[in-house]
Amino acid sequence: MTATLQSAPGKGTSVLRLSGISKNFGAVSALTDIELDVKAGEVVALVGDNGAGKSTLVKVLAGVHQPSAGSIEFCGQSVTLDSPAKALDLGIATVFQDLALCENLDVVANLFLGHEMSPWALDEVTMEVRAWTLLRELAARIPSVREPIASLSGGQRQTVAIARSLLLNPTLIMLDEPTAALGVAQTAEVLNLIERVRDRGLGVIIISHNMEDVRAVADRIVVLRLGRNNGVFTPESSNQELISAITGATDNSVSRRHDRKAVNVQETRGGAE
Repeated sequence: MTATLQSAPGKGTSVLRLSGISKNFGAVSALTDIELDVKAGEVVALVGDNGAGKSTLVKVLAGVHQPSAGSIEFCGQSVTLDSPAKALDLGIATVFQDLALCENLDVVANLFLGHEMSPWALDEVTMEVRAWTLLRELAARIPSVREPIASLSGGQRQTVAIARSLLLNPTLIMLDEPTAALGVAQTAEVLNLIERVRDRGLGVIIISHNMEDVRAVADRIVVLRLGRNNGVFTPESSNQELISAITGATDNSVSRRHDRKAVNVQETRGGAE
């Protein structure tokens, strides 16, 4: 294992392609005919209301759930993700919302947890050097790799969780609500980190309810509604378009505010004339 990031597929190369992915839990259909494409060096945002199927789709890609139908291509090859270990071995890393960090351990111990070097006689020095190397590559603002996780801020904890996922040199990384409950400065720190991961040539999937965060880093925005695809948008798309796709309603507070502004602009122009 190395702490440096290996070269990913060339930018623009397809990393992940889902075709007709469906997932049923008994009589409940959580996903139906999902199509998704992620390229190297691209951030794809997955957005949707609660119950839209976002978490289920991430768990399918993480190997937690197996799809009921459909096919998955990873780096051009058809694959079966029948376990989390298989997904990791292929190069799919997931950072879940709870981060799964041990607060009583320091940064080094968390980074290498489960993947310690020389586990029968821990090589602490080499692990520390490699931890610093990786964090410097990501320009991470961590005061010390010997700092316990409990003393770090929310943004710094998210940074450690992302860095840990990169230790196994993935090709695709999935981030579930990476900026949830973070302040403005910490959110900016995490978004900068996501951009640096993308610039490394990795494919990135980000799940978020914050449209401003999504617009800041995403190259494409994929909307799910009731377990189905409901549109692909760009960061330049209006809030009205996105919320309409997410909720399925064209008449909402955003559209009404937009209409009121349009009327006010027309009245102002009419008065000026």
